[in-house]
Amino acid sequence: MLCGKTALLHLPESERVIYERNPLIQVACQLRFPPILKISRQEPVEFQDEIRFQYPLFESMQPQVPSEISQAIQQFGIPLLSDLSYSFKSEDQKWQLSISKDFITISTSAYEKYELFEKRFREAVEVFERIYKPSFYTRVGLQYQDLIIRSKLGLEDKDWSDLIGENIASELYNSELAPSIQLMIKNLILKAEHGQVNFKHGFVSVKEPETNKDEIAYLLDTDFYIEKKIERGENAWNILNQFNQSARKLFRWSITDTLHNAMRPQAVKTTEI
Repeated sequence: MLCGKTALLHLPESERVIYERNPLIQVACQLRFPPILKISRQEPVEFQDEIRFQYPLFESMQPQVPSEISQAIQQFGIPLLSDLSYSFKSEDQKWQLSISKDFITISTSAYEKYELFEKRFREAVEVFERIYKPSFYTRVGLQYQDLIIRSKLGLEDKDWSDLIGENIASELYNSELAPSIQLMIKNLILKAEHGQVNFKHGFVSVKEPETNKDEIAYLLDTDFYIEKKIERGENAWNILNQFNQSARKLFRWSITDTLHNAMRPQAVKTTEI
């Protein structure tokens, strides 16, 4: 049941830092727009030609339709939809661009700082806009996924209540409840200062490649988005910049000083921004 009047989520300010032990496993940004049929009907030859030096690996992906549904549709003489999407990856496969008839997305597992991330996406979007000319954008989203693995941070002896803030996981601070928790996943949609955020967090199981052992980790997944008509140009980038700042504040608000310090924060100098 929803509460009565919805208030904005106001997050405290926090110093901008770059973590030496970076917990980010993926960052993704997406712009959605009214469908451009040309993209699903023709291979993106011109687009690929302009980006292929940064993203030389190419793959086209067809949506998978269950065979029973496919057969039923074809019996009625209805053509199957061919909403192809196209993926372009960097040689090390740490960066990926994807386009379809109604979105362009960039994702990376090698995020360093927002300015570099935004620069790469801007370059791709400028090429995309020149070739396909989307009328405007209907949704802007920015997603951060942080995975806290205690063994990688030398925190094996710490309880989760030493690392994850009571703000978001009060259950971990209950002495009777916490020891018996085997699974905890929360999914909140919050009204933020700019748009909304789908905030998912909780325990996940990961396998360490070196030891081949399963370990319980904590995932913080923040997906900031806004859905409305957004003109091309600086409007989308201003929104994304605001999302970036909010994501940083939300992450810092969600963790303790113990975890913050264990990740070895480095202050960002003005000259580095």
